Amino acid sequence: MPSNRENVNAARVEITGLPRKKGALQARIILPERESARYEGHEGPSYRWLTSDAKDGIYAPIAGAYYDVLPLSAASVGRYVRCETVLANGDERLVLTSDTIGPIADAEGNPNTDWLYDARYGISHHLLAEFMNRVAPNDGEKWQDGERWDEVIAGFDVDRYVEQVVESGAGFVILTLGQNSGYLLSPNATYDRIAVLQPGERASTRDLPLEIAGALAPHGIKLILYVPANPPSKAHLEGEDHAINRAFDYPVEIAPSQETQAKWQAVIREWSDRYGEKLAGWWFDGMWFQEAYDDLTQPYNWYSLAGAAKSGNPSRIVAFNGGIFRDRLVNSPLEDYTAGETNEIGPLPPNGRWADEREGVQWFHWTFLGRFVTDLAGWGNTGLNWPTGELTDWVKSAIELQGVIALDVHVNRFGRLDPRQLEQLQAIKQAIRQGRVQA
Repeated sequence: MPSNRENVNAARVEITGLPRKKGALQARIILPERESARYEGHEGPSYRWLTSDAKDGIYAPIAGAYYDVLPLSAASVGRYVRCETVLANGDERLVLTSDTIGPIADAEGNPNTDWLYDARYGISHHLLAEFMNRVAPNDGEKWQDGERWDEVIAGFDVDRYVEQVVESGAGFVILTLGQNSGYLLSPNATYDRIAVLQPGERASTRDLPLEIAGALAPHGIKLILYVPANPPSKAHLEGEDHAINRAFDYPVEIAPSQETQAKWQAVIREWSDRYGEKLAGWWFDGMWFQEAYDDLTQPYNWYSLAGAAKSGNPSRIVAFNGGIFRDRLVNSPLEDYTAGETNEIGPLPPNGRWADEREGVQWFHWTFLGRFVTDLAGWGNTGLNWPTGELTDWVKSAIELQGVIALDVHVNRFGRLDPRQLEQLQAIKQAIRQGRVQA
């Protein structure tokens, strides 16, 4: 029979984080050296979050919460929570339960999104391997034959880039870490291990997001990272072999299996932990198959994805993109802001700041400035798609109704913004400075 060793001296579970609506709690196991050696390299640890409506009441498991990070929705308000952890070494089990946290505090709206609301508008970039040569206005801005991906990313001038962001008046930047090709703007040892890659082969050795976040911070500009919620779906090593997405058990763009989610969420978790407070948010694309996350009896679900995203920073915000033509604006009570992807200008928040006031989901819309072309729309492209007056009027109207707007801007491999698009952004900035936009 297994033995439960519940009273090991100094062994405990510590809980940190924000114990309020839209916050997150994170469990950390503390073991003395002897016990650490006993369980290191063995099964576990496993986590189980428990909740009750009274501190000394009866505690029941929270469906879906099976990992060390617990995102908190409106349903958590007024309740008490604990985390139970189990480490195993053969038949021997070490069971630890944290102190009780609670009651979970209420909050007006969602304080985590206050900085986003105050920013009013920001910019984004599709700095992607698969886009680069398609949107380059000249050969000199293309990824050259024989040039390694690491060399491309090494040429990005962060200081000059940030100067232009400041000129644009943007309060935040959404930067694509990668999409479907398997090439990434940042190192990730978990990704390299699963895909059997060498550092720099697909994930750059230069940590471009970390440098950009650090350079933006003195100007009060926040960084949000874009990545699909699923592994790359067209990632090859040779020809059309799909070797990288097959390594993630993701041979085609379908509902991700539990094994696929486990692997990809480990990749996300590595970035989340590394960037800590330097990373203000995530924008997750490709969530067309939401049934893959709805089953809370499975270990990987909405809780595990949001938990991986909020690890290292409990106030980090997340959005889940269910598709550009999807009617469902809010996809999960664990969201902080709407994905808002659109190929048009004009949509306005119908009910003020909140797309869902109870859950504290900020109304947010994201479109492009670039010229519309087949397949890409205007995402990542050069040129202009909207008359400056119409664009400025829409952004002003959305801000007056307490919405937030993101505008996709072409950036080349050297960190230069499209000059005509920068002019449009400066027109928006000028309108706001003149006091014609009241948020």
